[in-house]
Amino acid sequence: MENYGLPADVGFKTGEKGIFPDRPTLVLIHGAGSSSQAFLNQLRRLDRTINVLALDLPGHGGTSGPGRDTISGYANWVEEVFSSFLVKSFYLGGHSMGGAIAQELALRSWPRIRGLILIATGAELRVSTKIIEGLAKEPEPTRALINKWCFPPDADPLLLRQSLELLKQTPVQIIYNDFQACNRFDRSENVGTITLPTLILVGEQDVMTPPAFAEDLQKQILNSKLVQVPGAGHLVMLEKPREVNQAMEDFVSVQSQ
Repeated sequence: MENYGLPADVGFKTGEKGIFPDRPTLVLIHGAGSSSQAFLNQLRRLDRTINVLALDLPGHGGTSGPGRDTISGYANWVEEVFSSFLVKSFYLGGHSMGGAIAQELALRSWPRIRGLILIATGAELRVSTKIIEGLAKEPEPTRALINKWCFPPDADPLLLRQSLELLKQTPVQIIYNDFQACNRFDRSENVGTITLPTLILVGEQDVMTPPAFAEDLQKQILNSKLVQVPGAGHLVMLEKPREVNQAMEDFVSVQSQ
């Protein structure tokens, strides 16, 4: 498989068409305990008009090595692995923890970023003690609890089962460190200095990162647009792919003109 200049030991997925130099490129970063598989609906559909690359963070999916326990640590890793990426500038999207990583990179004025897509995230990501302590003491029931909290009560049971299986693919220690990284993240004092064009997406029934988090981001990031998706929880890109994909495609299209 073509690696587009990324290191050979870094896992990622692209759309079926791959990456063409004459199309805008969107790089997506998954959330805590997840992998590039969380973006399969985006890889399949957005590939019609834009290049899409979903990354596996270290310790997740197809990328080996230890995870990180700070958002800045993950951001350092992303900067390093993309230093030789053949696409010189791209849109950067992230879900939950991935959105925190995207904010961190934007605040560093990373020159490769053309715009941001922040999905189900916030300027700070305080984590319930039930998750932090539960992962340390009772990991399997806690994984199930995390998964339950990611969806609204009327979510498709098949989607819940598929999501839990994805979460089980990541070692518990990696998931624990991810949530520690989220819990330590707080950019509320300076997120307003981000000037990049920004699309903010959130499910209206998200209890992990409630719509208030997204609304606060929209107020602070002046060049931003907020889209709330009805009937969706924390995994909005899995639950409502049509609405999410349309918002992403419209955003990239407008900014690339």
